[in-house]
Amino acid sequence: MASVSILGCGWLGFPLAINLVSKGFEVKGSTTTTSKMQELEHASINPFKIQLPDNNLNSDFFQSDYLIINIPPKTSKNGVNHHLDSINSIIPLLPSNQKIIYISATSVYPKVDNAINEDHELDFNSERAQALIQAEQLLLNTFYDQLTIIRFGGLLGYERIPGKYYTGKNLAQHQQKVNYIHRDDAIGVIEAVLNQEKWSCILNGVAPKHPSKKDVFLKNAKDFNFEPPIFENSKQELTNRIIESSKIEHILDYSFIYPDPIHFFYTN
Repeated sequence: MASVSILGCGWLGFPLAINLVSKGFEVKGSTTTTSKMQELEHASINPFKIQLPDNNLNSDFFQSDYLIINIPPKTSKNGVNHHLDSINSIIPLLPSNQKIIYISATSVYPKVDNAINEDHELDFNSERAQALIQAEQLLLNTFYDQLTIIRFGGLLGYERIPGKYYTGKNLAQHQQKVNYIHRDDAIGVIEAVLNQEKWSCILNGVAPKHPSKKDVFLKNAKDFNFEPPIFENSKQELTNRIIESSKIEHILDYSFIYPDPIHFFYTN
């Protein structure tokens, strides 16, 4: 039985862990809160409480065939270097032959008015981008042949309904294209990397279709009967900024469950 450790069992990591358990993996999962330990255990996930950075970590958590690092930087609370310090604190504990998936984000890319693929230059202007890029570079320099980085777009689905966050609010740049991915597809992409042993890769995890924010938010408002945003009559900028994800379909031969954010599955 293959084993996987998921560092960060939050909104994405917990259902990912449940899915991998159902597929026959032995799963260890980490949480920062004592209250969630029992929830993990009830889902047949071996629970560990881990708060990073920590130089006195329990090495048992990391003794797995695969490690999925799924911890957000939280730079507004912890600063730019906290995330890098966290990654640095776990490196001495990782088995030499372990395969690693690092969950990054498309926020590492600059705000430019054109399509963006995995080879595009990165953007160091925001603190969040800086933290993610630092971690990516550290892991690439240390584990390149054993590592795959997935840069996910906006993670949505279930109770995360994008239009709901803008209900009744003024929205100026409503013709910008969305770069979203449904949580079910994020889990599917991660599972495909594990099953196919695809390493030494950087992948953009984004749905292949890119409707405008206006189209998505109006559909959300109609489906769930809430007030749509107020779409301002302003000059539209960055209307061609599309994060390309064709590499996932090519390398993993992956077919998206929800290729179009207009038709994402939500619960309310």
